[in-house]
Amino acid sequence: MRTLIISFGLLLLSLNQLYAQEKAVDTLKVEQLNEVVVTAQYVPQSEKNAIYKVKVITTKTIERKAANNLRELLQQELNLDLAQNSVFGSSIALQGVSKENIKILIDGTPVIGRLNGIIDLSQINLLNIERIEIIEGPVSVFYGTDAMGGIINLISKKNQKETVEGNVSAYYESIDATNLNANVGFKFGDNNIKINGGTYKFNGLSTVSSNEATRNLNWEEKDQYFTSLMYGRKLKDLQLRFNSNFSNEKLISIGEPDRKGNIQDKDYYTRRIDNSINLEGKVVGNKFIKATITYLDYQRYHNTFDVDSETLITKKADSDNKNDNIVKFNYGGFMAQLGKSEFNNKLNFAIGTDLKTESTSGERILDEKQTIKTYALFSSVNYKVLENFEIQPAVRYTYNSSYGSLMSPALNSKFKINNNNTIRFSYARGFRAPSLKELFLDFHLTAGPFTYIISGNEDLEVEKSHSFNLQYSYCKSFNNSNSIKIEPSLFYNDISNLIALSELVDFNRNYINVDQFKSIGGKIDFSYIIANHLSVRTGISLIGRYNKFNEEFNSEEFLFAPEVTSNVNYQIKNIGVDVAVFYKYTGKRDGFFINEDTNNLEKITRDDFNNLDASLSKYFLKNTLNMSLGIKNIFDVENIETTNQIGEAHARDLQLWGRSLFIKTTFNF
Repeated sequence: MRTLIISFGLLLLSLNQLYAQEKAVDTLKVEQLNEVVVTAQYVPQSEKNAIYKVKVITTKTIERKAANNLRELLQQELNLDLAQNSVFGSSIALQGVSKENIKILIDGTPVIGRLNGIIDLSQINLLNIERIEIIEGPVSVFYGTDAMGGIINLISKKNQKETVEGNVSAYYESIDATNLNANVGFKFGDNNIKINGGTYKFNGLSTVSSNEATRNLNWEEKDQYFTSLMYGRKLKDLQLRFNSNFSNEKLISIGEPDRKGNIQDKDYYTRRIDNSINLEGKVVGNKFIKATITYLDYQRYHNTFDVDSETLITKKADSDNKNDNIVKFNYGGFMAQLGKSEFNNKLNFAIGTDLKTESTSGERILDEKQTIKTYALFSSVNYKVLENFEIQPAVRYTYNSSYGSLMSPALNSKFKINNNNTIRFSYARGFRAPSLKELFLDFHLTAGPFTYIISGNEDLEVEKSHSFNLQYSYCKSFNNSNSIKIEPSLFYNDISNLIALSELVDFNRNYINVDQFKSIGGKIDFSYIIANHLSVRTGISLIGRYNKFNEEFNSEEFLFAPEVTSNVNYQIKNIGVDVAVFYKYTGKRDGFFINEDTNNLEKITRDDFNNLDASLSKYFLKNTLNMSLGIKNIFDVENIETTNQIGEAHARDLQLWGRSLFIKTTFNF
């Protein structure tokens, strides 16, 4: 906490000193606050006019953080809690709601391939991403199942000005990680082609102390390769685009000796092929259409190797059979929406359909293949009751081949008190049907001498939720050069029949419906911009979580955990250097775990920690060459200790891998 106080003191001191320079930068351009957003909108429009509160992470932020993937980008965002598993990867929680209930999209197309409910954020590279749009709270009317907790939508780069343009970048981090990327785009007439590719190599890392040193690396070695092709063509007021993306990851998991001294290593392979055709633009005057056809192909399997305990020479295990452990997921979908939104109209609307087929196959799938089909219709109407007050009721009807018909209503409203003050309120009744994995997949996980079996459950019921969000926004500009924004908000989520893993019995766990999960909390975001040479963003949040285990410990209904974030960007004009600082304090958090020795439920506490990054960047050669260097995790935080209710150390939470230095160069042409 002392570090937190010192950081805020330095922030306020720098703000006070730099504010005196305000009048000397009248000619500088103000950074835009009103980004154009597309997520859950009738038509693309400014964030200020959207009835949903949409948070935008810009290209500039991605560059300043030198983020290689979505995990690295989101580490210091408020209300976003990350968790790391050595095999499943990095997961996220929004407003305390996590895993299957957070939907991740790329240009509106879902990212598939969850393991234990997790989409590994470190597998989502940012090579061709222009910005990220985040909506906290349910957006299930527009996006259906697994959108009860929120949406993270990655928007790719689509347009270019010159006939030929592109860039090449190289990144090195002192943890022995490298990233090489290349992009090139061609524009001819109404046509546009973009091709990009890259590779990320991380040689693994152990953050255990020397007296605990083992053969295993708790940060696994990984190789990633990715490439994509985009073809776009302008058809009068419409834009047609075809996207094809390929990625492959190899994760090397080094095993520990079992009680007999036997050692096994495993190489995990994850392959994604994503294809989509998108058509959007104006039709029939002022109407706006969005239509997307999608086909996604996901595969994951592993190879097992026996290791000689004396020579450490490996050979492929006799029992290894790719056909036994490979799991395939396929997704085919069609989504279309017709919307009308005119600022002066009292009545605007959107109607749409969402059709998809999901299938999975493999030896570990019940009957080796299963399919779920989902057909949905949704409609939303925006009505201006008064000039400054609008409401937006919406409903989604869904037919699921496993669970029949379901209805999801929602109500959003926005009250614009004046040009500077706005209040938004939303309610949604959401649902989530169990996924193919939760229903039919038997997952085997080896950890040391034990093999844990996670089994699907065909008798699972649908999750249902009530969600409320209230948000106030104060935004004011001064003399067309400075601006300030203050945004407090509150939320409440109540999920019944939450799907979770059962207690461990003889190393077996299966998916079950638990009684109830709730989260409640609030946050305050503060932004201050002085022209374009200084921006300060900071915020504080408090999130409370409740489930049935709280009552077993006679605990208070909600277990609360605080967060504080701060981001300062400053441009040193006379030498053309951008300075960026990103900070997050994650407070102490209580939770529960199954003690594998006693099979009892125990309460644990994860320690609080601080995460501070800083970077410098500068352009050279007429803005064609950019160089960035910085420090990540300045406080050198590694594993976060967790202790059980009697104060004994139980485990470490993999959050950060210690302090590291990075350098990145980008050549634009």
